[in-house]
Amino acid sequence: MAAPFGLAVVDLTDAQKQDLKIKGGVRIERAEGAAALAGLRADDVILAIGNKEVTDARQFMAVVKQLDRSKIVNVLFRRGE
Repeated sequence: MAAPFGLAVVDLTDAQKQDLKIKGGVRIERAEGAAALAGLRADDVILAIGNKEVTDARQFMAVVKQLDRSKIVNVLFRRGE
């Protein structure tokens, strides 16, 4: 699912969530533009954005739409294992 900030994200499978021992989040398929400049990379898992927990791609998009793009946005993510 394409999102602002140069991110393309997808839902995690139940198996991925179990392997990572997390309840929710989205996996980055592609990071370009602002996201890449901030250091986000493909296969990172976003757990929260704008201090709001991310459960799936649909909810991620809803949170992103509410963000003030003129301000810095905090992103909690997980990389590798």
